[in-house]
Amino acid sequence: MITPIEKKGNITTHEDINFKLQQEFQYGALKFANNPLHKKLKGDGQVLDKLVFLPRMLFFVMGFKDLMQLVRYEQPENKLEESVNTHSDEDSYHWEWYLKDLASMSGQFKNGNSIDLITNVWDDESLAVRKTIYAFSRHMQNMTDPVARMLMVEVLEITFDKFKEAIHPVLKDADLYDRLEYFGKMHQETEENHTTGISEDEISGLIEALPDHLKDDMLLVVRELFDNMYLMAANWAEA
Repeated sequence: MITPIEKKGNITTHEDINFKLQQEFQYGALKFANNPLHKKLKGDGQVLDKLVFLPRMLFFVMGFKDLMQLVRYEQPENKLEESVNTHSDEDSYHWEWYLKDLASMSGQFKNGNSIDLITNVWDDESLAVRKTIYAFSRHMQNMTDPVARMLMVEVLEITFDKFKEAIHPVLKDADLYDRLEYFGKMHQETEENHTTGISEDEISGLIEALPDHLKDDMLLVVRELFDNMYLMAANWAEA
């Protein structure tokens, strides 16, 4: 779990920017954990009313598939680039589970047929979802350093981890946790078996390894991406 850290005195410029980057991850994770969607999932209400946002995730999940391709290195030249590719390999097929879950649940939602689903993906009301994928795509293509790319992937991993913490109790109460693959047990168990993961040490190690000339830019990128993820979740809460 990403937890707040206290700033000590007499920090060098190098240590200071590293500290600021760590804080961006900590505060970004904390803010996202308390987004409107998670509050809705944890509040009172019928299960289907809580899950009505699932079709609105379509662009994000399919876009995530593309992000896992964009982040890859065709001919990795070092262990860091190989690690990025490994992460891509482990996450690039999860969209298949989402489509199965969507097909399974779409009959429960209003406007759940295929034409409505496709139309809603491009609706003005769901622009925040598309903007999130566009932001990740732009930065992943502009920043070719493997550490920078891995840090962007970590934003996705951290926020999805918080999302699971909010939605899993709802699914378990409704006996859907074992049935749904993307949102439930299968995805969770697969994540637990991945060779890459989320930890304070991993984030700190990546920040330390990030070339100094990229750290100021990375600070702004991480902030932007966490903000986009928050706005997207808030958008889902309005579905």
